[in-house]
Amino acid sequence: MEAICTGRLKDKKEKVLSLWEARSLTEIPSACLSGSLILRNSLPVYLEHLSDALAANRKMDVKSVNAHDVEGVRIGKLHGADRADNTTYQLTELISEYHILREVIFQVLETDGQMSLLERDIILDSIEQAVNDAAVKFSEVHAEIQQKFIDTLTHDLKNPISAAKLNAQLIKKSDSIEKHATLSDRIVGSLNRLEAMIHDLLDAGRVRAGEPLTLLYSECDLDSVVRDVVLEMASIHGQRFIVNSPAAVWGTWGCDGVRRAIENLIGNAVKYGADGAPITVSVKKGDKAVSLSVHNEGVPIPENEVQILFKQHRRSKSAEASGTRGWGLGLTVVKGVVEAHRGEIHVESAKGRGTSFILDLPFSNDASAV
Repeated sequence: MEAICTGRLKDKKEKVLSLWEARSLTEIPSACLSGSLILRNSLPVYLEHLSDALAANRKMDVKSVNAHDVEGVRIGKLHGADRADNTTYQLTELISEYHILREVIFQVLETDGQMSLLERDIILDSIEQAVNDAAVKFSEVHAEIQQKFIDTLTHDLKNPISAAKLNAQLIKKSDSIEKHATLSDRIVGSLNRLEAMIHDLLDAGRVRAGEPLTLLYSECDLDSVVRDVVLEMASIHGQRFIVNSPAAVWGTWGCDGVRRAIENLIGNAVKYGADGAPITVSVKKGDKAVSLSVHNEGVPIPENEVQILFKQHRRSKSAEASGTRGWGLGLTVVKGVVEAHRGEIHVESAKGRGTSFILDLPFSNDASAV
């Protein structure tokens, strides 16, 4: 009976995976955001591990049992880490995946006859342990992400506050009216940066919760918005920006939101692009939408990391490796702004060609009426 059950699981592994995937896509909201290979991740390895457990039928020496348990923990944690690191999964969704898997395994294996109580116990014990291991790792990864975010946020918020405080102290020490005006402008600039950070934090939270951003829509000239942002960025980062735009480009947009999206994209290009290399902001008019792109030179973003770029508190491994601090919020906000306009965003990144973030925004936008 053991060999028959083991053989059935090995032979029908793909059927189990297919049924599990179909149910997960229907019953788990976050599953719809993953491709097939990403969704399955370590589950094929887990089923092989379970097949080995059924084959051994609990008749293993102590050394083999320990090795089997260690491998089981590794596989469970692999699945938990993947769900925490690459998707929008909630812990309850991760647990639901295993509940679905258990039901599908029983459904497939008992098509040709009922399993023994021992076999059922082995499967139940294995899945229970896998759930525990995956949940623990999922929680650990989330805790690490949150702590890293808090550390970075605290560091970044201190900078404009410290700058504003310093300039205020300098005003008290200076009798020059001209100097006062310059220092006051610096204080306003620091407070504006602080305000933008807080807006990003709040808006990213809304996007993460699945709520649309609330934007004030009005007719505005995208060319003017782009040039204003670039002028401000040039005052901070130097004359390294190129604007390609066909004069005025009018449309109905949430202008403040679009401005913040551009600021975030340019800020990312400065952080992660090649030092001192040109950054190009382009505006192209289409029939029904305008295409806005921000391009930087430098190391490309690996294709398998593009999927996590727009998720709150998530940063690509290449961004982490750069040593540059970041919240993992900016691109989440950009995504929220684009979705609020019922537009689209995509990334083009390749060796020797640099990286472009491209936003397609419809000219006429009635999203505010939704």
